[in-house]
Amino acid sequence: MTVRIDAGTYVAPTLPSDASEARLRGTEEAAKVDGPSFADTLQGVVESASASHAQATQKAEAVAQGTLDDLHGTMISVKEAEISLKLVGSIRNKLLDAFHEIWRTNV
Repeated sequence: MTVRIDAGTYVAPTLPSDASEARLRGTEEAAKVDGPSFADTLQGVVESASASHAQATQKAEAVAQGTLDDLHGTMISVKEAEISLKLVGSIRNKLLDAFHEIWRTNV
């Protein structure tokens, strides 16, 4: 079987040789990395931000009810939660930008 590329040029498709198959297998093996995956890391960041937000909310409610006198610690917790939520939002925006860039790439 031949494939016509343009007028007068024909190319016969061939199967990859054993060397190129081994090279491909080596690439797959090299791509495997020990440790947490990107999804696990991202999930950990989101869960940490959520926990920080929940803790800040509890402290703020306790200060508002008068059961907690640590206003300084509460404000620090609120700011930490705010920063972590901004970080998660920034990560989301960067991921969307990267996705759109890949989507626009011509193959």
